[in-house]
Amino acid sequence: MIVLGLDAAGAGCGVAVRRGGHVLAARTEPMAQGHAVRLMPLVLEVLAEAGVASGEIDLFGVTTGPGSFTGLRVGLAAVGGLALGAGRKIVGIPSFDAVLADLGPVTAGTVLVALDGRRAEPFARLFDAVGRPLGEPLCLPADELAALIPPGPLTVAGDGVGLVLSALAGRTDVGRAGPAAIDPATVARLAEERADQAREGPPPPLYVRPPDAVPLADRAPKP
Repeated sequence: MIVLGLDAAGAGCGVAVRRGGHVLAARTEPMAQGHAVRLMPLVLEVLAEAGVASGEIDLFGVTTGPGSFTGLRVGLAAVGGLALGAGRKIVGIPSFDAVLADLGPVTAGTVLVALDGRRAEPFARLFDAVGRPLGEPLCLPADELAALIPPGPLTVAGDGVGLVLSALAGRTDVGRAGPAAIDPATVARLAEERADQAREGPPPPLYVRPPDAVPLADRAPKP
């Protein structure tokens, strides 16, 4: 099976191609903006490096957020078009899951995955040591988030941990693990593992926080 994994929900664009469990090509480019301009050329470059045509891809995986509103929409639209052209299905991978999958074994305590939401409040989710969620995704100020974390060993991961470390300064049982950026090869691997969840068309995004832009029709009238 040939799988393309893509991440544009965070502060960059990442694309990877796997075949038979091996990564043929992968590349991640950090960027604060410009996802819409760079993503498709990056996809074509990675496909060329892998020696794979877009029509040969059997399955697509894409991060569904939370993250940058613009990058998230760009990524989902790009995968939607590629999958439609290839006549294939898509597996949506929550960004929290992609980070969690690269942590390695956690022996005890709680895991906090924090993603940079481009504001003072990170996107966050708590998990137990075996990766089971301890509640719904959150978007809270660091001090409020820290107050929700149970006592005991804590592992933090994700590109938003810098936003919460100061609020955890009083704890002596905090360890940081995993890469800061999401690995698109991990997205491809998780998509293959979850192929039974594949769907036609782009998966729904996980926003957590409402968008800044509100359609005129939905705005409350001024008194």
